[in-house]
Amino acid sequence: MGSASRAVSCLCCPCKCLACGLFSCLCSILISLLVTLGVLALIFYLIFRPHMIAATVDSASLATFTLSPTSSLAYNLTVAMTVRNPNKRVGLYYDNVEALAFYKDQRFGYDPLDAFYQGTEASTQLKPEFHGQQLLQGDVTAAQFRITCKLLVPAPGATNGATFQPTDCKVWF
Repeated sequence: MGSASRAVSCLCCPCKCLACGLFSCLCSILISLLVTLGVLALIFYLIFRPHMIAATVDSASLATFTLSPTSSLAYNLTVAMTVRNPNKRVGLYYDNVEALAFYKDQRFGYDPLDAFYQGTEASTQLKPEFHGQQLLQGDVTAAQFRITCKLLVPAPGATNGATFQPTDCKVWF
């Protein structure tokens, strides 16, 4: 009786059956597409096993760091860092590489670095240098970073025997 009553209702309004059929077909296609994309993403992940890059500041030297009463900062900072690609099957291109130096949330130094390619399981040494004089003023906010390193650098001529300790960096994407 159920199938006969369904057939009767479709005979009364053929547009209703057509709309239901199209909706059902579109839902089936959409669900199939989502499942297929999910399976492909899983396969891609299992094949390439992507890992986040690792960055470490190996050394830092602060030869000059003088803040005048007029908020003028004289600085000479040299940093040596290592960027490591831990991926076994994925090489990385670094197109826009720049190093920024901040003091109390205000940018005082900028060093554009050369673009480079990093092969699988490779490490690259970067040596940004910041030197000059900068007037600190206003609220300077940081743009989107790939790597952020908070360094504790001994003051020039420090007599307490403090030395720079290598520092792991946070990688943000």
